[in-house]
Amino acid sequence: MLEIVKDVYIAEDLPVIYIKGINSIVMSDIHIGYEEEMAKKGIYIPRIQKKRFLNILNRAISTFKARNLIINGDFKHTFERLTRQERDELTEILTYLKENEINVRIVKGNHDNYISLITEKFDNVDLVEDIDLGEIFITHGHKQIEPREETTYIIGHEHPRISIRDKLGFARKFQSFLVMPIKEKVNSKILVLPAIGIYQAGNDISLIHSNYLSNLVKEHGILEKAKPYVIIEGEGIMEFPELGLLKNILI
Repeated sequence: MLEIVKDVYIAEDLPVIYIKGINSIVMSDIHIGYEEEMAKKGIYIPRIQKKRFLNILNRAISTFKARNLIINGDFKHTFERLTRQERDELTEILTYLKENEINVRIVKGNHDNYISLITEKFDNVDLVEDIDLGEIFITHGHKQIEPREETTYIIGHEHPRISIRDKLGFARKFQSFLVMPIKEKVNSKILVLPAIGIYQAGNDISLIHSNYLSNLVKEHGILEKAKPYVIIEGEGIMEFPELGLLKNILI
């Protein structure tokens, strides 16, 4: 395991974090129901979001030996309603988690409208707006947040990936964690989580503040000092230099 900020760890090639102090796995942006939403637009893609989520979760449980799960927003996909796929697959997932004695906290994301119609049926699930642990604050990333000192803000929402070009001009794209300091706040950081959903492959990490979605990153993050932790599937996670040192190879 690698500690990327105080009390927060990553391991293997898993797109999740482990918070040791509360013995919890944290993941973000699963987007259950995305396939049905695309089918309504005439785009037919394999229904694999649920399977990928469960595979990653079970690997994470085995790696970190934790029975507590935090979903940091966008568990479901469709904004304006609860679709049939969302209802069925979320019910199947939460039933599986209950049967396996996994406690769940869901931090509401901007896509999680109407999810309470499902979560209220499960006594092992808490639906919350944010989670404040003192030195760690977990929030999805779509809301306005005024940062404080001595705090790590864990967000999703951005679906970060890094796109780099080698000397021959070939480009490669990798999902990534992103850790950056916060302007004018002592010992405060932002930790951006990669998306779990395979169809939410990512938005390119850059040095341009306006390219980001979260006000925490756009208004408060020091991007030149941001450090990517790049996921190489099947191999592991590679710590990259700060973005300010990568500007000549970022796409």
